[in-house]
Amino acid sequence: MPGGIRVPTLKCLYITQEYAPLFAEGGLGLTSNALPAALHTHGGVQHDLVLPYYPWLVEPRGLSTEVVCRLPEQEIGGVRSAAEVHRLLRHGGPCEIYLVRADAWYDRHSIYRDADYVPFAEEGGRSVFFGRCVAEWVARTGRAYDVVHGNDWQSGAAMAHLRDRFPRLPQLLTLHNALYQGHLHSPDRTYPELPAPQVARLLERAPNDPSLLLLGLLAADTAVTCSPTYARELLAELAGTPLGETLAERKVSGIVFGVDGDVWDPAAPDRCTIPYGAASADVGKGLNKRALQRRLQLVEDDSLPVIGICSRVVPEKGCDLLLEALARFLINRRVQLALVGPSTHELRGRIHDLDAAAPGMVGYVPKFDQDLAWLVYAGADLTVMPSRTEPCGLNQLIAYRYGTLPLASPVGGLRDTVRDLRTCPDGGGFLIPEHTAVSVRTTVRDALRWMRDQPGEPPAVRRRVMAQDWSWATTARAYADVYARVTGRTTPGGGTAEGVPEHGEPAAVRARSALLGA
Repeated sequence: MPGGIRVPTLKCLYITQEYAPLFAEGGLGLTSNALPAALHTHGGVQHDLVLPYYPWLVEPRGLSTEVVCRLPEQEIGGVRSAAEVHRLLRHGGPCEIYLVRADAWYDRHSIYRDADYVPFAEEGGRSVFFGRCVAEWVARTGRAYDVVHGNDWQSGAAMAHLRDRFPRLPQLLTLHNALYQGHLHSPDRTYPELPAPQVARLLERAPNDPSLLLLGLLAADTAVTCSPTYARELLAELAGTPLGETLAERKVSGIVFGVDGDVWDPAAPDRCTIPYGAASADVGKGLNKRALQRRLQLVEDDSLPVIGICSRVVPEKGCDLLLEALARFLINRRVQLALVGPSTHELRGRIHDLDAAAPGMVGYVPKFDQDLAWLVYAGADLTVMPSRTEPCGLNQLIAYRYGTLPLASPVGGLRDTVRDLRTCPDGGGFLIPEHTAVSVRTTVRDALRWMRDQPGEPPAVRRRVMAQDWSWATTARAYADVYARVTGRTTPGGGTAEGVPEHGEPAAVRARSALLGA
């Protein structure tokens, strides 16, 4: 092809709630940026992204948009609102980004939750509103797509409306976390805001517990989740339930997500971190540790191991176990904790209590900050992920990029990506065998002893994990295969993959093994 430019062979509508770094609160935002871009480069797919317009994020940043469609008023749950579809200008990515503006629903100063980390009461209603707007916009403007790619339960209403209007349009749904399902509540079991044929299918399948997630799955041709192990866990845990039966019918598969090597690059200049590579990781991490300690007003001491965590501080992530397990280490000044991410009110109080009991040993910033996240990964020795459930987990993959070793529960994507160096010669972290504070404490103790008693080992392991390939290119090739399967068309660079990924293998090998048909 002239100039080596790939002409996209498929056009995809990608439905999401987040897009990093502009509109994001977690891993969905990172994925919504990186996966479509990688599919454009490696799979020959052009994406249009559609998500809500968040006024408190768009306007203070001076982002430019143009209105491309105006939609009529509709009333849902007592809220009457019209909507506008805006196109985001000059954002620098390879995809077109469209924003559905309805301030009555989305001017909330947070994407999902209030200041106390409680989900907004109207979250279901606004997802239904958003879904109708997406389908109406596509229909009114005559936009032509080869495939629709929805994400989580918030895409369920959109997928149902699109299935109703365009019955032959292939659709797939990615489940980033099936704990959140968008349950529908109606005393008379009527949902006039949703297409009647799709509601009938939903109530036939789940008369007692209908949800927007199940609605989206029923509209989808196939389902994908974030790792092979998580796909198996869902099928086992949900066996015999309407959701489990539908996942089995849709042949749910698991594809491990990737890491954007340009964003998460320890050698990148002109950042708040001191650049380093695998060969200079020991020196570089030591310098960044000091910078992190100064930034968070921790005791400045090179010899103190630092546990760095960038995560939502919630029980689902095992953070209650983490704080209980680390208390003794912090009070005895054996380790420091650098923690970045929003938290529940109860866990925020426990962090403050630990800070008071162990002054200079705990640093906490209760919101995501990109500069600080870079510094945490660059300056920390370890990260701890005692998750009760973890569909994929990006933090352990980002940690590998920075030579920071993960301690993780053997669940979901963590099982697929972390090998215990106590039992595997090529291991790159430690597995926490049980979901208890005692198990977390024991694993932290083992990691600290290993660092102290075998000082030559950590540098070698850091170099090994920094050389692993967890790029989005591999993930994109596996997703391209799914797109090809649901559309019946071939995409350049797509490759069929079966089985569980081999840890740390080259991208060409992982491309053949990242997709698990369950």
